[in-house]
Amino acid sequence: MKTSIPTVIMVGIILATLGADGDLIAAGGAKPSTPDGHITVDLHGGTMMDFVWIKPGSFLMGSTSSEPNRGEWEEPQHEVTISKGFYLGKFEITQAQWIAVMGTAPWTGKKHVEKKPNHPAVYISWTAMEEFLRRLNEVAAESLYRLPTEAEWEYACRAGSTTRRSYGDDDSPLGDYAWYVGNTHKAGLPFAQPVGTKLPNPWGLYDMYGNVWEWVQDWYGDTYASLIVIDPTGVATGSARVMRGGGFVNRARNMRSAKRFSYDPSFRYSALGARLVRTK
Repeated sequence: MKTSIPTVIMVGIILATLGADGDLIAAGGAKPSTPDGHITVDLHGGTMMDFVWIKPGSFLMGSTSSEPNRGEWEEPQHEVTISKGFYLGKFEITQAQWIAVMGTAPWTGKKHVEKKPNHPAVYISWTAMEEFLRRLNEVAAESLYRLPTEAEWEYACRAGSTTRRSYGDDDSPLGDYAWYVGNTHKAGLPFAQPVGTKLPNPWGLYDMYGNVWEWVQDWYGDTYASLIVIDPTGVATGSARVMRGGGFVNRARNMRSAKRFSYDPSFRYSALGARLVRTK
């Protein structure tokens, strides 16, 4: 039998619009009037989810042959255009947000998990994400929510940069931006950390490197098309879905904008979660 989201769970539209300085500048039920505004959605009973507007644009996707620690599956580097703006989750989906929508905690009793509301929801498969999205869209009565495409994810991660990371190429500042093995396992913290506790990228997105890998929409393909492409969605079919961003279990070499990995859609792990797109 098809399971519906509980009637008490309502996806409310914006409670507040935030300006670039973070001050409250409007409240009520209207969408932001400026394209750089944030929207906040009430999932249920004060469990909120923040989104950042990502404007359309073009970028170079993938890595060059000279980039350290790159893989051949990141080539060829090619120009991609994202023709439509979208809202992307400011943070990775948290445990509180997952429970508000699904009523379950798949990380319960699992290893390498700190069970706290503001930590990332982990041990969630790509298949489970589909049900999470179905429930959100059922309540919204339209298809507002989805996973980002791989191209949208890298575009937002790069935030206008062409370097290995959005802040540059140097490894030394990485600990200011990312939870990775150097400041988790090696510091006696063998689990994902609270979202939003490191510095954001230039577009205001947190934890795009490290903390947990993030599922994206695409099937995995071994290489990219060597053409200028508009709004790519990956190969038509496959056996594995793409994961991006690296996790707390990984070394610095995995914390790169172009880094990509993949796994079976049913795979679940302590360092694997997701973040959402809202289309409008």
